[in-house]
Amino acid sequence: MTKARLDDLLRRMPPRLARKYREIVQRVRSKWVLAELEKAVEAGAGALDAVVNDMATSASAVTATAAGIHNAVAAEVAEYLTARLDQLVAYDVANPRAVALLQRSRLQLIQQISDDQREAIAEILRLGSERGLNPRAMAVDIREVIGLDPYRARIVANYRRALESSDLHALTYKLRDARSDKAIRAAFEAGKGLPKERIDKLVDKYAQRQLASRAEAIARTEALRAVHGGQHEAWEQAIDDGKLDAARIQQEWHAGSAPRTRPHHRSMKGQKRRWGESFRSGQGNALRYPCDPEAPASEVIQCRCARTIRILPAGQAPIGEAEERAALSNV
Repeated sequence: MTKARLDDLLRRMPPRLARKYREIVQRVRSKWVLAELEKAVEAGAGALDAVVNDMATSASAVTATAAGIHNAVAAEVAEYLTARLDQLVAYDVANPRAVALLQRSRLQLIQQISDDQREAIAEILRLGSERGLNPRAMAVDIREVIGLDPYRARIVANYRRALESSDLHALTYKLRDARSDKAIRAAFEAGKGLPKERIDKLVDKYAQRQLASRAEAIARTEALRAVHGGQHEAWEQAIDDGKLDAARIQQEWHAGSAPRTRPHHRSMKGQKRRWGESFRSGQGNALRYPCDPEAPASEVIQCRCARTIRILPAGQAPIGEAEERAALSNV
């Protein structure tokens, strides 16, 4: 697979997963009407675990899409290697290692979504209790944060409170609909405030934008994990099947140039490794490839890096970590 083709996949796959995540959130929100959420709030926090369970169950649609991306990329890499080596290279979706990798990624995402949803609801209940909100008002806030993480949930709840209290700070929220700023400012400065229906519409739009941000964050991480994982597994299987000599493979890390690229990943740019060796981040963590599921979350979430893999001509030895260290020591 060429660098250009890899970059194309890394660009096109995240929006596909983001759409899927937004779809499942809308289904869960549609199921939980305000009356049912109000009953759950009155029954206690444990009753709201049903919302968490619905999100966890629905998340399987996202993991299935990610698995499809993984397998499609792996199959494409196998086709590339078939042409490159002039012999048939096949990708086995039933390979135990491949199955275990996808299962691990599936469980990690479901756990993440479940934990974030549970914490988001707990945050809304805490804020509601501090502000003396009734169960109906808490139910409104909870419905708006289905699918969000605790941080975004708190921001949405605070945005609603700012609008309800005619606080001009509401005009500073980053993802608000700025087209309404003039009318909101005029109402607040005139001491009129906003009608409930208007506040509900503004908060709903704001929550939808926060959901889009959340979906993009999840999709980028999971899609890139699927792409890189599929690429890696296809090469692993080719080596296992004796179609490739691991001693002729050169890996190189490519760090994104965007300002949002982690500084400790920018320092990895140009790192070269033999097959089987891990790259080393600026924080000292080992990564087999970008979005490696075995690496800490701080190295993985929304990583924008890439890795190229080349088959070297016979007789040419790849550069590994030892060679890089030796070169640095001679500088």
